[in-house]
Amino acid sequence: MFHQARLQLTLLYSLIFLVLFWSLSFGIYFWMNKYFGDTGIDRYMHIDNARLLGGNREERHEPPSDIILDQLRDTIIIIDTVLLLIVPLLAWILTGRTLTPVQQSYEREKRFLADASHDLRTPLSILSGELELALQKDTTKDEYKKILQSNKEEVTGLIALVENMLFLSREDIQYKNSQNEQVDLTDILAERVAIFQQAAKLKGTSLRFDFPKQSIVIFGNAQLLKRLVTNLLDNAVKYTPPYGIVTIKLSQKNSSAIVKITDSGQGIPQGQIEKVFERFYRTDTSRNEKGYGLGLSIAKQIVELHQGDIHLTSKVGKGTTVTLSFPLI
Repeated sequence: MFHQARLQLTLLYSLIFLVLFWSLSFGIYFWMNKYFGDTGIDRYMHIDNARLLGGNREERHEPPSDIILDQLRDTIIIIDTVLLLIVPLLAWILTGRTLTPVQQSYEREKRFLADASHDLRTPLSILSGELELALQKDTTKDEYKKILQSNKEEVTGLIALVENMLFLSREDIQYKNSQNEQVDLTDILAERVAIFQQAAKLKGTSLRFDFPKQSIVIFGNAQLLKRLVTNLLDNAVKYTPPYGIVTIKLSQKNSSAIVKITDSGQGIPQGQIEKVFERFYRTDTSRNEKGYGLGLSIAKQIVELHQGDIHLTSKVGKGTTVTLSFPLI
């Protein structure tokens, strides 16, 4: 589709440019022929010869006016011929550069829809299968309760998936910056850590935090920053085995606020680290965990909205560290 569009645009732009330039060239030629013809050019050459030769015109042969016009015509033809070869090539290159971002965006959206459809189909299939099974046989009260509980978990996951998809696909997300204010990162991290303490405790994971005594304040959107920390802590706790350790450290370095979240989980293979921020991407080591591969993609988008930076390092079997940096006020 894009190849055909590129070819059509190349032909269109080439035709427009060549028609305009050729029209201008022939217009100049006919204008000079009409207003400067034999009389005008002969007079010019007569004066020029008289000036150069001190009035002795016979020592210099004047080129007839038609020769000059012929030379002008030949020059225009040569230039137009060269342009006929160069313009389509330049148009092809420029249209390629113009359409490349459009094609990349189209491919990303196409892949996004395909991945979203796949991840929506799985829980819906589970819901449909469980409900069909419940309707086909006599089911006890406890079995109904178990099925409903499973359905509730799938619906909860679907709601989270849809919310994340809407967040990522919303083009006007920049409007959230209008809600920016002074935000204390210490308070946000302390609040999120307190929320995850119970989940970590049930799993046997130790949640440790190292916060400075003074507050570290940045300019940002509190709700988005809470979502950012929630996604990162959820990943850290989820992928850390029982009796593992998750460490959250907040510090200040030069003019930046630094947040480090380190887990002792299964880690990420080196070849997959660059891809973990892509939408719906899940590493091979995370296939057995419940998730849709959107958490880090959302985290990256939130960090970029705050003019910050996010960096991930990991070793298989050792754990993962996510480092965030934000400009201080």
